[in-house]
Amino acid sequence: MNDDKLIEMSRGVDTYLYKLLEDYEVTPLSLAAVLLARAMVLNKDAGSSDDFVKLLVSVVQNPPESNEKVH
Repeated sequence: MNDDKLIEMSRGVDTYLYKLLEDYEVTPLSLAAVLLARAMVLNKDAGSSDDFVKLLVSVVQNPPESNEKVH
């Protein structure tokens, strides 16, 4: 996947997430919890649980700066 496709996908995800926030009237943190749980299930079903856990550990050990832009 090239950078343009990644940016396009990221923007589509952002749009969908904002729609979920509005449709279900939940906080961003509550939505994040649901999405994380569903991502865990998806990775378990795909057989990539170990890699997913490694990703989570990496994020915890290297949180983005508050002003850092993420796509």
